[in-house]
Amino acid sequence: MRVAGRYAITMGPRGVVADPIIEIEGNRIKSIDSQPGSQADFWVDGIILPGLISTHTHLHGLVAYGHPVPPPAGFWPFLKEWWWPLVEDVLTAEDVESLAAYAALLHVKSGYTCFCDVMEAPYAEAGFMMREAAAIDATGARAFVSNEATERAGPEIAQKLLEENAALLDLSGRVQGLMSVHTTFSCSGDFIRKAKETARDKDALFQLHLSEGTYHVQDTQERFGKRPVPYLDDLGVLDEMTIASQSVHLTEDEIETLAAREVNVSHNPISNMEIGTGAAPVAQMLERGVNVTLGDDGFVRAFDPFINMSTTFLLHALTTGGGHVGTQDVLAFLTTNAARALRLEAGSIEEGNLADLVLLEDSSPAPLGPENAIYHTVLGAASGDVRAVIVDGQVVIYRGVAQLVDEEQLKHRSMDTIHRLWKGSA
Repeated sequence: MRVAGRYAITMGPRGVVADPIIEIEGNRIKSIDSQPGSQADFWVDGIILPGLISTHTHLHGLVAYGHPVPPPAGFWPFLKEWWWPLVEDVLTAEDVESLAAYAALLHVKSGYTCFCDVMEAPYAEAGFMMREAAAIDATGARAFVSNEATERAGPEIAQKLLEENAALLDLSGRVQGLMSVHTTFSCSGDFIRKAKETARDKDALFQLHLSEGTYHVQDTQERFGKRPVPYLDDLGVLDEMTIASQSVHLTEDEIETLAAREVNVSHNPISNMEIGTGAAPVAQMLERGVNVTLGDDGFVRAFDPFINMSTTFLLHALTTGGGHVGTQDVLAFLTTNAARALRLEAGSIEEGNLADLVLLEDSSPAPLGPENAIYHTVLGAASGDVRAVIVDGQVVIYRGVAQLVDEEQLKHRSMDTIHRLWKGSA
């Protein structure tokens, strides 16, 4: 397969390439050259991007979008009075499957070729995570899947959730598993260590929420006499295989620790703003060399990576006075940095990398050139510009149409699930 366009933002040493022709062999990029007028199987009058990667989502976030019971203000009431009882605690294995399938497709249609999902459905029947993995795989998406193992529902369920994740760690191919736990206020130190040891035994990634709200920090200090980062560091779970999602309330010393341990951070600005938890100190993390990536946290508007990128740039321009988190940084969060965190040979258009690509039509209101292609992608492009999405060398979206699944069928099934869940919470 040969793919061409006006520009390719490679996110590699070649920068922005004019008149690119990208040859794909199997599921890998065989070559990229600049050849004006070359014949191609797919051509876009615009930009070719590396596949975009969300390092933290909750696919069941579809249930929360427009929920008829408004969530309370504040991080802890949001979790305890709304998100847990009205969303996560009512999910069955069938619900997980139907929501994951449609949410996965929405991610891919918008330009994400890969995402890292953290499902939480503690009362779902055993085997629910394998059903999710199969549903995602059918859409053509690349994904890392896990459930948010927690002890809040009791020891038997906690053990079941660890076993669900452990089974996923043997998956290979486009959809793989990782180990996840919720956080320090819903999991004991022994439980967190046990989960990390399982991940280490399988050479697998490990993800948890870190310092998302002030409640998290206060609770850890009150119960353990330490803030979350030093507490987790003492547990021995912070390393280059760890993805710390949120990471909003950090001290300078904690940022230094994350950098020293080579922890990957998944920044989720849109959800942080929605529930008022604050703005993560991204500029300071970048200065210290922390590998910052971008997640969407299951917030449906952030399923659109272009909304996510523009929001991220504007948030940090506001909070830092501008110039500290640039458009190149933001695009890297969803490409090279994310691929590094997930240990994927992706995130840049280079020979040998996985053939995950997004083709964008030019919608710029000003002339598009190599000098402003990244600026336009981060601040001007929209998911409606996505002409085609290629994952693992296969065209999964073309002209807005899913190529491997029936979108209407997935949508109707998901809608039926959401209606039923909403009715039960009325």
